[in-house]
This record gives sequence, structure tokens and C-alpha cells, in this order.
Amino acid sequence: MALFSIPDPVSILEAAATAKIERETINSLVSASYSAQITFLWRAAQSKLARVLGLSAAMQDAAEAEYLSLRELQERQFLTLTVPNDMLDPNLEARFETVLVKKH
Repeated sequence: MALFSIPDPVSILEAAATAKIERETINSLVSASYSAQITFLWRAAQSKLARVLGLSAAMQDAAEAEYLSLRELQERQFLTLTVPNDMLDPNLEARFETVLVKKH
């Protein structure tokens, strides 16, 4: 049993490639799940039932807030969010303010 062994360069490259594929797969699954959740909230808010119950605006606001919160991760290329075009209206986004709170 050796105290020190030099790793095989091929196995290092294979491990790096596998890790990259795993990260991309995880990012894709997380992106798809967030996109589906945001889209579901947005579209469900337009249903007749949501309007009758008075939840339409709250559901749309929740979808918009979730998208705006996750958009920073999209800009860092961690997530790829796919949302309805009508949700990207600048007038809707202007109603929200994102504040970064830093702990000292």
C-alpha cells in the first residue's frame, strides 16, 4: 500500500466530464421544475375558478415574484427559466422591487 499515489490523468478527465454532465443534468431538472411551477401559477391564475375565489392577482404576483427571484440564477447561467411571454411585460416587473439583504 503506497502512502502517496499519482492519480491517472485519464481518470481525472473522465471524472471531470462525468461531474460536468451530472451538473448539467441537475441544472436542467431544476430549471424544468421551476419553469413548470411558475407557468402553472401564472396560467392557473387566469382560470375562472381563481377569479371567482379572488386568487387571480395573488397567484400571478406569486409567479412573477418567483421568476424575479430566480432570474439572478438565470443570469449566472445556473438556471434556464422558460416562462410565458405575457409574464415578461416590463409594466408587471416594475411593480416589484428586489432587495438584497446581507448579513454582517
